[in-house]
Amino acid sequence: MNSPALLDHVSKVAGYLVQQIEGLKARFPDVVADIRGRGLLIGIKLHTPNREFMQHARDARLLIAGGGDNCVRLLPPLVLTLDEAREAIEKLEQACMAARAQITA
Repeated sequence: MNSPALLDHVSKVAGYLVQQIEGLKARFPDVVADIRGRGLLIGIKLHTPNREFMQHARDARLLIAGGGDNCVRLLPPLVLTLDEAREAIEKLEQACMAARAQITA
């Protein structure tokens, strides 16, 4: 757990995830309100109910946890690869698109 290589890896992947989620926030300001967390434990505050967003994520085959009224949490393993992080971002984007469609319907 304290190996410098693992900590560097976690920092790199976490930085990538946060940067990409910030991009989702910019593209979907009607869905994503705020991003919180430390390292790979990332919380996303939503403008939509979290249960609906969690279902959209499940439909995209991404499992995320609830965290309060309008928050969801990403809780990936520390060994998450950049390719897996890219896949998760793609699925989060699909969930954001589905949530936006539901808002405008």
